[in-house]
Amino acid sequence: MSYRNRTLSEKKRIYKKLGLVITAILVVCIALAIALRPTKGNASHNASGTQAVEGMIEVDGVKYVPKKNIETYLFMGIDNMGKVQKVTDYEGAGRCDVVMLMVRDLTDGTYKTLSIDRNTIVEQDTLDPDGTYVATSPAQLALAHENGDGMEISCENVVKAVSNFLGGQKIDGYAAVNMGAIGTINNLAGGVTVTIEDDFSKVDKTMKQGETITLTDEQAVHFIHDRFDVGDESNTQRMKRQEVYKAGLKDNLAAKCSEDNTYPLTIYDALGDYMVTDISSQKFSKLALLVLKEKDAGTVSIAGTETVDDLGFVEVEPDADSLQQAIVELFYKEYN
Repeated sequence: MSYRNRTLSEKKRIYKKLGLVITAILVVCIALAIALRPTKGNASHNASGTQAVEGMIEVDGVKYVPKKNIETYLFMGIDNMGKVQKVTDYEGAGRCDVVMLMVRDLTDGTYKTLSIDRNTIVEQDTLDPDGTYVATSPAQLALAHENGDGMEISCENVVKAVSNFLGGQKIDGYAAVNMGAIGTINNLAGGVTVTIEDDFSKVDKTMKQGETITLTDEQAVHFIHDRFDVGDESNTQRMKRQEVYKAGLKDNLAAKCSEDNTYPLTIYDALGDYMVTDISSQKFSKLALLVLKEKDAGTVSIAGTETVDDLGFVEVEPDADSLQQAIVELFYKEYN
């Protein structure tokens, strides 16, 4: 079995056999060596060896400085159809099937989103359910939430993995919602209208390819969550469907919030049993209303190479240049 896709209990046994302390030190040293290795397009100092402006980087001869007035939020969709609950055993926390970052630029009243493929290989911590650190290793991003208690510890592990993946960018808040809440969300939105572009005949014959329909709550689960027996069964295609649904969902909720500015609190309360978040209800409400008024400045993506191991597990190795371009677009502005 591919090491990156082993269960947490198997990983733990491996670390014990090899010697936990030695393995952890070696992994950290290798990671640091890679991170500090000079490569094309990496952040660089100016010719004098000092930075002209704090945080300035240079990419392909162009200087950039960090955006000062931004807020970054991480949203996770957890592959668990039940309500959230604290776990005390391995493999009960659920994997994050959806990983989406929203970066608000308060200066110009815009926001951008970044969806990260769940199969992207990132450095992440392996933890016991109580949060005890075991080691750091490369693995599918989806597994980061499975490390921990299924609650705050799991979410914070994903936050750390995503932050490190994006060059140490600060994440101001997170919300992880179990997939069991999809029906509730769709119901709150009054049903989202989409065009069925994939073949859903094996999971729901009412979702006919080529037709435009308003999704029932059950159909919304198939549209957003299902991958096997749908189309080409790829996560890439599922991510495209999620983007389509997100656009329709935003329009529906915007209409409801324009009629009732307390509606975000209704959403927050309805998701309570299915959500783990460090965003308060008041902050959530304020953020939702602001985003609905702000301009969507587009979606950022990270290219990668997809491979399949001997057991059929998909792994996506991110393209270094594409990753850096995404970081610059989201968190930097050109220096003038």
